[in-house]
Amino acid sequence: MTTYDSIPYPSYSHPQTSPAHLSAIARVFGLSPVDPKSAKVLEIGCASGGNIIPLAARYPEAQFWGLDLSKAQISVAKQKAEKLALTNIKFVAASIVDHNFKRQKFDYIIAHGVYAWVPGNVQQRLLEVCGENLSKNGLAYISYNTLPGWNALKTIRDMMLYHSQNFSDPAQKVLEARNMLKFVSDNMKVQTGPYKETLDAEIKRLQNLSDSYLLHEYLEAVNEPCYFHEFAAKASDHGLTYLGDADLQSMFLGNHNEKVSSTLMQIEDNVRQEQYMDFISNRRFRMSLLVQNGLGINRVISEERLTGLRFTPNFKLEKPVDISQLGRVEEINLVNMQAADRKAKVKGRIFCAAVIEMLRAYPLRLSLDEIIEATMITLKDMDKETIRKEVTANIMRSIFNGMCSIIYDDVQPVLTPSEKPLAFGPALYESQLMEIVPNHYSEMVKLSDDQRLVLQYVNGENTIEQIGTALKRHIEKGEITLAANGEPIDSSAANYDDYIQKYVEDMIGVFANSSLLVA
Repeated sequence: MTTYDSIPYPSYSHPQTSPAHLSAIARVFGLSPVDPKSAKVLEIGCASGGNIIPLAARYPEAQFWGLDLSKAQISVAKQKAEKLALTNIKFVAASIVDHNFKRQKFDYIIAHGVYAWVPGNVQQRLLEVCGENLSKNGLAYISYNTLPGWNALKTIRDMMLYHSQNFSDPAQKVLEARNMLKFVSDNMKVQTGPYKETLDAEIKRLQNLSDSYLLHEYLEAVNEPCYFHEFAAKASDHGLTYLGDADLQSMFLGNHNEKVSSTLMQIEDNVRQEQYMDFISNRRFRMSLLVQNGLGINRVISEERLTGLRFTPNFKLEKPVDISQLGRVEEINLVNMQAADRKAKVKGRIFCAAVIEMLRAYPLRLSLDEIIEATMITLKDMDKETIRKEVTANIMRSIFNGMCSIIYDDVQPVLTPSEKPLAFGPALYESQLMEIVPNHYSEMVKLSDDQRLVLQYVNGENTIEQIGTALKRHIEKGEITLAANGEPIDSSAANYDDYIQKYVEDMIGVFANSSLLVA
């Protein structure tokens, strides 16, 4: 029995591991990975299937395998797959060291949150499997903690490990570790200096994280961060070449100041170049993509590489744009969709129009041609070639500066619900158990209790009117309360039925805009 059995690590989906995302990055760098829709995918350390099951549901013609040491979590994963009637996925409870993959070849191998948390022999075996079992054009994704960023965190880990070492029960270990953090925090209030500032920042961050995260990230017997160049060297020993990072903007020298970028640009070895960038940014986590040696990686990006890709805006408008001003805007301020403290600015009439069109289409992901066509409609006074050149150049910069993300996938979620709307299967299943569910793009969506309840009826069998009728039954039983203007809705009110109908329609709209509906 492992600590992952006693206190399971929440098994969520991770969009950065999706074959649609990995395939897009490989194509940007001149490779020809297998289309995710027909790929063979292996996830090592799959837990209860929170990441790989949504992928199997999204790509019914692809084949998936999940491997994890925890028998309890694999049992849960199998139950989920059975409930969702997924026939394209298999789960195995075994150690990667013991499991014989024979001569199986995989187009995508995913190992998220495994490498740094296992002993050296298991790390070697993981890289060995990637070297031996990747297909010719296959991609491996491996995430891990890195130095120098983890140097400061190691001090916190060491103090928590030292204090909790006398407790065997995992839950008690977490409690004692938190007590240690509080003890240190309370007794450093009068101190000053860099050490206190570092500890204060990390202790504050850890206080808001779950017990399962604290246990598995800080209190496991093994957590060995490494320098990026060390990881790349070990991968090379197994016939693997570093392709890039799942976080493309972390590779881009243009995100550093001019002195840094001009100096590091002189280094031709991209591993050495990125290692210096890690030193400068004090990086603590990486998501490295590996491929077989000998593939023709080309990091000189061209427009042709963008064919087939779809682009996701990562920023939204800080303030709405007057619709009468569309096509006239020369500058817009943006704010990151996930982190409100991150701001960006776009200048130039053409690219401002393009960004606005991408946001108007969201959550649909547009191709380059679709962005250009939409921009042309807005800017009727400009010729297509001028618009194409400007939009293309800016989009290429945007995927490396973090303004937008990329996927290779032409299957889109549903924005206009059918008569009997249908939710994405894994989201429908997970909403019965938890408030965070995966959407069509493997992004995590947080639902309120009433949203979770309504989603249960968005199963392709009910009209909006029938969903409203079911919702009224829950209200009558006192299982849910709806309010308008801060006051509970009175079921005897004359407009009660109309309000419920409007409420359900709005809720379905929220699900559509969250990419939770499918055809």
